[in-house]
Amino acid sequence: MVGRDPSGGIDRVTLRLAVFGIVVFAAFVALFSRLWFLQVLAADQYQGLAKENRVRRVFTEPPRGRILDRNGKVLVDNRESTALTVASSVLADPERRERALRKISRLLDVSVEDLESNVEDATFSPFKPVPVAFDVPERYARYIEEQKAFGRFPGINSDTFTLRTYPYGNLAPQILGYVNEITPRLLRDSHYKNATPRYKAGDIVGHSGLEYQYDRVLRGTPGEDRVVVNSSGERVGARPVQEELPGKDVVLSLDANIQKLTQDALKAGIDAARGQGYEAPAGGVVVMDPNTGGILGMASFPTYNPTIAENGFTIKEYASLTRVTEENPDGGALFFRPTQAQKNPGSTMKPITAAAAMASGVATPYTVLPCPPAAEYPPDDPGATIFRNWTTQDMGSMGFPQSLEVSCDTFYYELGWDMQTQFGVGPFEGFTSETWEKPGDPKLSSDKEKFQKYARLMGLGHPTGIDLPSETSGLVPDIDWCHDAYVATKNDEFPTCERGWLPGYNVNMAIGQGDLLVDPLQMAVAYASIANGGNVLQPRLAWSVGQPDGEGGEETLREFEPRVVNQLGLDATALGVIRDGMQQVVAGGGGTANSAFAGFPVDQYPVAGKTGTAEIGETGLNDAWFVAYGPAQAPEYIVSVYIERSGHGGENAAPVARQIFEGLFGIDEVTDVRVGQDASG
Repeated sequence: MVGRDPSGGIDRVTLRLAVFGIVVFAAFVALFSRLWFLQVLAADQYQGLAKENRVRRVFTEPPRGRILDRNGKVLVDNRESTALTVASSVLADPERRERALRKISRLLDVSVEDLESNVEDATFSPFKPVPVAFDVPERYARYIEEQKAFGRFPGINSDTFTLRTYPYGNLAPQILGYVNEITPRLLRDSHYKNATPRYKAGDIVGHSGLEYQYDRVLRGTPGEDRVVVNSSGERVGARPVQEELPGKDVVLSLDANIQKLTQDALKAGIDAARGQGYEAPAGGVVVMDPNTGGILGMASFPTYNPTIAENGFTIKEYASLTRVTEENPDGGALFFRPTQAQKNPGSTMKPITAAAAMASGVATPYTVLPCPPAAEYPPDDPGATIFRNWTTQDMGSMGFPQSLEVSCDTFYYELGWDMQTQFGVGPFEGFTSETWEKPGDPKLSSDKEKFQKYARLMGLGHPTGIDLPSETSGLVPDIDWCHDAYVATKNDEFPTCERGWLPGYNVNMAIGQGDLLVDPLQMAVAYASIANGGNVLQPRLAWSVGQPDGEGGEETLREFEPRVVNQLGLDATALGVIRDGMQQVVAGGGGTANSAFAGFPVDQYPVAGKTGTAEIGETGLNDAWFVAYGPAQAPEYIVSVYIERSGHGGENAAPVARQIFEGLFGIDEVTDVRVGQDASG
């Protein structure tokens, strides 16, 4: 009987016990039902989940493709290296990480800091062991494996890795680039982020140069292993499920012999300039085929030996190679000057100005202009600015050939002024007084700024499109730049372009000064168009993709064709007067490179070029330039040289080009640059 209280109702204690019993019974029913569901109905599903929880997909690194020069010489290859690795789970635990690295440090007699630097920047997979020491002697690797049987060296193993090797030592390090484990930044980089197959933490990828540019070609197809891990996340076994495929080879237009010649000549030229008391902290050289755009050699100084990057740079090494100093504000050896320097070209701009003047119609091949010691612009204006020639001598009237031979500044000031008056813009043209203060684009008619447009057509003011990362654009100043510069600096003490676009910008640009900025490769492209009859080419390093044919040769899988991106639109007469003048720069009695080429067999191997002396602000220092091609009648080579803070172009840049031409033509294979004499602008 159900208990009742004295008033005749149901006993409350009894009721509570009954309700509790019902709840307990219901809970047991629910628990039993859930267990039955998990063990019977969902058994297959949860067995799969449990398996996934202990089995991981890990991708192996395939051997990268090689990089070869145009003659089949292997510039970058692979070699095997025994390495000590530490499990990712160990590295993720600070205490276990420290213990593991200290054990390796004592065994190999290397500092913990050096070991740490090998993993500091790595973005590694949680299931791939991380290499912390390479080229470990076999006896140490065997010792660790033996000791693991006694429970020592937990999480530490030995393995064989493939490293990059450089058979030609310090040849073209900035061009070839280097590889290392992918970083968080590179995982977000569109170059890697959108690739197929996907890049993952722990992958070895190119970080710079051709290794970066052609990583998808060189990388190959990763293999796939199914890795079994224990409850601690440590790897306890693996089963391969997909075989890896090696990467393809990249064959370059580069010639190893010409590359060495180029590097040696640049270094000798810098040493010679320093011997004359110049700072000469840095420089760059380009040697290019003017008919195809193929790069035959490119050198940058300072440089480095790529063997230190076989398994990637340490943080300390990277810092030393990128250090910015007062003497070298652009940075160190990783800064590649042929494609990244931003410098005034000085008088090497004059052939481009001549071409622009004839193409725009302000001059003809027969134009004759005076060459006084100075000129004033605007003419006959009380507020005119005086623009001086590099010499106080009045050289009289002359045409294009002689103006280039003697590098007459005032001749080209006049061309710049004429292009300004006929096709230039007013101080705030395309803007209103209100929009000059705000971001925006000018509204200009199509016949404006023809000088700027033609300079860009010849390859200035934008990347050339060479197959290397981080190429800079340079700058061809125009009204749009002037406006943007003012908006960015209007709150400064001395804003840029506060008075708008002034005629002096074009006058200065005509002789390669002012705000015009170029790099040696852009100048090589522009001069190639003069040398080859008017084709503006896209420069290239990679010439084909291939693979070993199994008989010591190379099977070509894909070829890259030369690409013409623009035409100069000048007839043979117009190009002829520019070429004649450039040839007289070297061979003429008044030529600014005549001294540098004294004794050179110009009758047998004629060279045409132009010197440049780019003033560096008000410092009294100059960057030296020389851009040339040869043989002049049937050009095979463009040589573009600049050396920072090293005086005049004919004094220190032209002798470097001479040494390169001597090597190219087989005249003299000894690299012994001798400075020339030049006082021109």
